[in-house]
Amino acid sequence: MATIIINGTEYTLPEGERLNAIQAAQRFGIEIPYYCWHPALSVVANCRMCEIQVGAKDPKTGEIKMIPKMVPGCQTPAKDGTVIVTDSPEVQAHQSMIMEYLLINHPLDCPVCDQAGQCGLQDYSFKHGQSVHRFVEERTINPRKDVSDQIQLNMDRCIMCTRCVRFTREITGTNELQVERRGNHAEITTFPDRPLDNPLAGNVVDLCPVGALLDKDFLHRQRFWFNDQHKSVCTRCSTGCNITAEENRGKIWRLRARFNPKVNDYWICDEGRYSYKSANDPNLLPGMFVREGASLQEAPVDRALDTARTRLKEIATQGGRIAAVVSPFLTVEESYLLCSYVKGLNPSAQLVLGPYSVVGENVVFTPDQRAGRTGDTSFVVPRPFTIHAEKCPNRNGVERILTHFQGSVKTFQQFRVELGTQPLDALFITGGGHDPVYEGPEMIALREAAKFLVVQDVWPTDLAGLADVILSSATFAEKAGCYVNSSGRLQYASASLPPRDGSLPDLDLLAILMERPGGGPVSSGDVLAELASKVPGFEAVNRLEGQFPEFGLLLDEEETPIPGMAFYVDPWHAPRGKVTLAR
Repeated sequence: MATIIINGTEYTLPEGERLNAIQAAQRFGIEIPYYCWHPALSVVANCRMCEIQVGAKDPKTGEIKMIPKMVPGCQTPAKDGTVIVTDSPEVQAHQSMIMEYLLINHPLDCPVCDQAGQCGLQDYSFKHGQSVHRFVEERTINPRKDVSDQIQLNMDRCIMCTRCVRFTREITGTNELQVERRGNHAEITTFPDRPLDNPLAGNVVDLCPVGALLDKDFLHRQRFWFNDQHKSVCTRCSTGCNITAEENRGKIWRLRARFNPKVNDYWICDEGRYSYKSANDPNLLPGMFVREGASLQEAPVDRALDTARTRLKEIATQGGRIAAVVSPFLTVEESYLLCSYVKGLNPSAQLVLGPYSVVGENVVFTPDQRAGRTGDTSFVVPRPFTIHAEKCPNRNGVERILTHFQGSVKTFQQFRVELGTQPLDALFITGGGHDPVYEGPEMIALREAAKFLVVQDVWPTDLAGLADVILSSATFAEKAGCYVNSSGRLQYASASLPPRDGSLPDLDLLAILMERPGGGPVSSGDVLAELASKVPGFEAVNRLEGQFPEFGLLLDEEETPIPGMAFYVDPWHAPRGKVTLAR
């Protein structure tokens, strides 16, 4: 194990860790300010903000010899005997000087800048800057321009950290961004006729430490400090990217990537980033409905549930044929309760995997440690990022539960073919995806094959319009629970929004239908513990002892630890205020 000295105190690093001075100090709660460094990108030491005093301790004599000049912490390896000084008058004077330099041409437009509240310049100017600006010459003013249809570049705010340029070179390999010209004339720009148009382009906005790169979708719509931060999981595809959902006044305003080295590293695709809009859609189901004669009438929640429960019980008692379509957009807890409920009505009831789309093929980004990189790569651990063609979050988890309850998985296509010759007495349909799927003549045919139809969904689809009972359920943002991604990793997503008026989370709807003991809201944690004790493939949950892992739980094999891996987030992008994680 390596022993290092930071500001006169000895610290021990675990075996196998390869950290630079910034990471080592951060591990022990000591901040070294920086702008250009990022653990997934090569080290270029552009900003010079992280310069510190560095030396070495002789293991034999104990004598400490310091390097005469300050050096960038991002390029300094933390190894046995390394001595680091971050709080000396010389270091503090240097930080103040760098802040003064970076702010020479920066406009004083914090009140109208979308980055305000999570800006590296604001935070470090307060901590390390000067209260008096000595620059009296004419400032360089650069134009505002669009680097893509979605991203705006305010070049007068740029501090030339080049994070965005390195991202397009080293992570996506698409090379849209470059540094044009030199010195105080340098600008970030795109190559001619080549806008910033790749599936991960929105990450440059998250990477930017200042207000230079801004997302037009979020521009001037909300202040960062008004938004509550919720830990969630992207449900746009089966990758299961970890995200932070920003919510205020009952709306989701944006999704940002949340670090998980086992799944999505520091990134999220643009398709997932803008998928929050489905949770705010004004066309979502406004309430519960019950058929009266030839028309559907809006009904109170208790009446709709009582109608569905009573009629399904009658059909089961009479020995009628019952089937349930289990959507891969449901959480594992919801899937478990739905299967338990339907099989409890009739042990011979059919369980069917719900429909989902597969678009194209998987898109895999595999950054190399060296290829395409121009700076120091010794601290970089490249990890692949995959955008899956399978556009649902929990097919893996639902299939495990279906296999437990009926021994095999029946696909939606197989089910539709069988309905032509084997009509049903009752059919229970679930949805809840980002897009309405029960549309068109093929879906309407399901109504003709079932005497009694219950649709539990968030969208007013063609099929829902023909149902006997419509149960208005929760969008991905309105419920808490777990999903199993394509790699077999169980991950927890907290609820980001309260239920819409007239709706309930699927877990509560199902618990009321099956008259689950206890009453009241159902805890996803309690249901997860129950299914883990009964459903094969979820045994690993029993070892958690009430603490869900930050990076999720691999179900099928023993987890391989990543040496030295700790939670990392830029200090100016760290969640502030209320962070919720409801179970």
